[in-house]
Amino acid sequence: MNKKISWPLTFEAMAILIGTIIGGGVFVLPYVNIKSGMLITNGWLAFLCVIMCLLHLVFGEIIAKTNKEMRLPGYAGHYLGKPVKKFFNFVSIFSNAFSLLIYIVLANKFLHILMGDNFNYIKPYTFLLVWLVLNMFLFIKLSIASKLNFTLTILLVGLMVILAGMCFGQVNLNNVQYNYQMITNFWYVSYGVIFFAVDGLVAMPMMFTFLKNKKASKKTYKWSVILSYMSVFIIFFIFMNSVSLLSGGGTSVDTFTGLIPFLGRNILITGALIGLLAVVTSYIVFINYYKDMLICDVNCNKWLSYVISMFLPLLFLLLDINKVDDLMSLTGGVIGGMVAVMVLLMYLKVRDKKQTTAPYNLNLPNWIVIMVGGICFLGAMSQIILRIFHLE
Repeated sequence: MNKKISWPLTFEAMAILIGTIIGGGVFVLPYVNIKSGMLITNGWLAFLCVIMCLLHLVFGEIIAKTNKEMRLPGYAGHYLGKPVKKFFNFVSIFSNAFSLLIYIVLANKFLHILMGDNFNYIKPYTFLLVWLVLNMFLFIKLSIASKLNFTLTILLVGLMVILAGMCFGQVNLNNVQYNYQMITNFWYVSYGVIFFAVDGLVAMPMMFTFLKNKKASKKTYKWSVILSYMSVFIIFFIFMNSVSLLSGGGTSVDTFTGLIPFLGRNILITGALIGLLAVVTSYIVFINYYKDMLICDVNCNKWLSYVISMFLPLLFLLLDINKVDDLMSLTGGVIGGMVAVMVLLMYLKVRDKKQTTAPYNLNLPNWIVIMVGGICFLGAMSQIILRIFHLE
């Protein structure tokens, strides 16, 4: 491998991770920014970007030092034992299905916005069309998926920056201190949503496989992750605050409805296109990760993995499990926190495993591993407890 960073490969690898992260979660961020309070939400965003960047580097080292193609449950079983793998398989099957469901629900909402009021009679059935189209990405090759993801991610980021600029241009900063709370009684709500929004662990196997196939330099692996999270923080910070500062108490869960009084109804069309792009870039990676997990870790055959990947999210949708912010808090704050602890436990097994072929060795001391693991565990438990005692 070359020693220098390959910037074209770095940008394409970053697109895989950034395109996965910028998904359904980003459009709920302005809403929780107002609901939890701007100070606490921005604090969570900065803090969790650092934590998640570290977790992704940790998972990357695990992938690089394991000479077998697996996904999260497989790595858990390999390093922590079969009982852990069985538990992780069970959790992953449902949590990833919930994630896919979130994207289907959001894509359906964005499609309804694009359709306007002229096709109300078919709107109850459009989720089937959305589900079918999104699942077409289950059948594309990695090389095609990465290039498609790269193109769509660049377009997505560009549109988000333009929208943020339009919002910020109309914000009266003199009124911020009087109209927007810094911390509210629902300060805990934003934690789980942000954890979900900045989580891209499922993209790591595809990202590292891409870099390995391209024979990228060792530095490219690490810097692809670090630069991805720096970019994600900047994009999310600008987008979240510009939208919520403009729409204030009228900020909507889908972001764009709350902007109509300020930017006109045409903003819905632009917003819906941005939303669909974000859903597609995330779904490309998520659905292929889910399929590969079922094949590699659950030992499903190819066609059964297709059936589960496509139909389990649809089953949840038909059961009316579709409240987006609650699903994000569950899959992010609770399940995501548990997954993070498992990843750190796996890291302790591979940390001292010296491999000259590995792109990097973090050599994290025990106190950092314990601290990050404790934060993720307490975050998961707090989401459960706080939601029990702060019923909305």
